[in-house]
Amino acid sequence: MVQGYRLDAKDFKILSVLDRDARQSNSEIGKIVGLSKEVVKYRIDRMIENGVILRFHTVINYFRLGIVKHKLYLKLKNANKKRLEEIGQHFKKHKKTEWVVLTSGKWDLIVTFLVKNVNEFDDEVLDMMNRFTDHIQDKAVTTTLYLAHQTREFLKGDQGRASSGVVYHTTKDKQEKLDPLDEELLRIIANNARLPTTEIATRLKTTPRVVQYRIRELERKKIILAYKSHLDPKAMGNVFCKAIIYLTNANEARINQFTGFASSLPGAVWPQRVLGSWDFEIDFELPSYDVFQDTLLEIKEKFPDIIKDQEFTITSKEFKLYLYPGAYPESFEKR
Repeated sequence: MVQGYRLDAKDFKILSVLDRDARQSNSEIGKIVGLSKEVVKYRIDRMIENGVILRFHTVINYFRLGIVKHKLYLKLKNANKKRLEEIGQHFKKHKKTEWVVLTSGKWDLIVTFLVKNVNEFDDEVLDMMNRFTDHIQDKAVTTTLYLAHQTREFLKGDQGRASSGVVYHTTKDKQEKLDPLDEELLRIIANNARLPTTEIATRLKTTPRVVQYRIRELERKKIILAYKSHLDPKAMGNVFCKAIIYLTNANEARINQFTGFASSLPGAVWPQRVLGSWDFEIDFELPSYDVFQDTLLEIKEKFPDIIKDQEFTITSKEFKLYLYPGAYPESFEKR
């Protein structure tokens, strides 16, 4: 981010519109925020150049496509800064990884895999153990059961959080099958949510009308859930924190209460229910570590009957966030 760059009220309005639907054209955004399409384009380009906007991604419900999300948490040893970078780059280039980050706290590295089944994930874990055996001190794994994409707190404005969250669940969603054209379409727009229909059609060697129809059908089937901008928390003056929650003696009603509360917390962006070494994760973008600590205390005080323990991580570097297997890198081509 360029030193001294500051977002103004119009920038925040544009970010808010993009967070609700990043596929809107510059003209459509301009009508909402009271600017010309040229000024909207200029401001979006400026936020990209200054590292505020990292990419525009399509939220794809890969659970409907039979894809399972597993996270691998690693505590490392004998790994200097150069070696950590090498390990991070290895997982960044891996075709089956979704999210790769270096963290401080309980764990040093978090890697998310998108695979078809647990055996496929096990193969990847075994390969990792063989490849980095000299550096692995401890590991843990989880399987995501529930994941919500929340509107960022400072972008909510007058809209309630409940109406803007995108929720999908692995066990209840109807399974859908894709043909090769739809699969390639999703790979193209996963990291390029604002790519014009004409450009998508060119890449797919089809017509814009076919692309429009295919996208509408993917939306109707709730395979495509939303189009959002991925922002750099540091550029916004925030730290990215993850709360790891161990639950005990919690019935379904109490878990639902906890989930609703977690989703309503200021700064919560990705509340997740998981199966594995612990039970719940909440990703936050918050102004400081102290605010995060206060939030953890609030959670524990609100649910002392079901919270057995809690841990945390603070993200120091994000190598990758691709919300669909085999997604193509971002290109930042805009309308």
